[in-house]
Amino acid sequence: MDGHDFPPWPSNRKCAVARNPFCQAAGCSPKIISVRSCRGRPHCGRKTIEGEKMMFKRRSLLAVISGVTLAASVLSAVPATAAPAAETDSLVGSAALVRDGKTGAQRQASGEEAQRIVDDYWTPSRLASAIPVVAPAGTTDKELPAVTAKAVTASDPAAPAAGDKTTQDAWFSYTNGKIYFLDPRDNKNYMCSGSALNSGSKRLVVTAGHCSIVGGGNGQVMLNWVFIPGYDHGSQPRGRFSAYWFHYSTGWSVRNDWQRDFAFVVTNTNSSGQRVVDAAGGHGFRVNGSYSRFVHIAGYPGDRDSGEVQWYCWGTTDRWPSANAYRLGCNFGGGSSGGPWLEDYQSNGLGYVISAMQGNLNGNNSGPYYDNHVLDVFNAAKDHTP
Repeated sequence: MDGHDFPPWPSNRKCAVARNPFCQAAGCSPKIISVRSCRGRPHCGRKTIEGEKMMFKRRSLLAVISGVTLAASVLSAVPATAAPAAETDSLVGSAALVRDGKTGAQRQASGEEAQRIVDDYWTPSRLASAIPVVAPAGTTDKELPAVTAKAVTASDPAAPAAGDKTTQDAWFSYTNGKIYFLDPRDNKNYMCSGSALNSGSKRLVVTAGHCSIVGGGNGQVMLNWVFIPGYDHGSQPRGRFSAYWFHYSTGWSVRNDWQRDFAFVVTNTNSSGQRVVDAAGGHGFRVNGSYSRFVHIAGYPGDRDSGEVQWYCWGTTDRWPSANAYRLGCNFGGGSSGGPWLEDYQSNGLGYVISAMQGNLNGNNSGPYYDNHVLDVFNAAKDHTP
């Protein structure tokens, strides 16, 4: 699917057009110039205007992003340069921990108990007041050579289990969702994005490392972590999935290197006893390949509808300057961290994860380049069960 090949447009949604006249000049940025209802106009969502592209979100205003990436400049959210990925980076894992909202005790808990504690903790008021995570600044160093290898497909997408609901489309996918956690450093509640990932266990969620593990914290984990697939304005149609185990790289947990800002989370079953991929479907997974990839990015940016709505952006990535990372000018803010960057995204809401949202620098979003080391971490996580 590309910007000219959209699925039928539902009559209860709206679209907006952002003018972006080919975006040839460095630093140009899109802006929304009009909003019009698609109700009764089945081809509204398909229309492409010369020099313009479309981007969609569910049930509300749709924003548009150019497929041409923007020139980067230096701010604090994502560094312009990055430390080389150490050859000694190792895969590592940590058990999930919960803090009981009633007793204040912090500990590891069994699946059912963890699910109960997490469900009790995340009241509607705590969900509503959670702070959108802004990516932390990483380490900086000399310019890096581009590192690429032949693309490897490690898993293919999977629809929800037979007999379960399968309603998905390209502009809203139950496979993508919101992540909430309690940060033990400041005892505040935060929100990120993430997606279910197909594997042998049917239990994986992929997200940013900073949405699960403290960067440079030597394995300190976020507390009361929960994934809510298909979240929309408080709706939780596929239930909640608490964390059982976190798999990640010492490049993130020890060196705080944003190029290693990723995590795979093994989840417990929801309150109905379902595994996350059985309930919500799971994306496929790819590593390596070119820095130039046509992707769809999904997430819940807190600067758009307060993170209550699933937003999408698409275009062709390029390499982040002096880093082993992708770049695309979506201008998604805090809360979108961990949202999937999807290749070969289909009209059923499934695709192949090649990265996950890391940060935002002057309107340009970053996603780590997933290489063989990331594949090693995935292989360690893919069949892990409680």
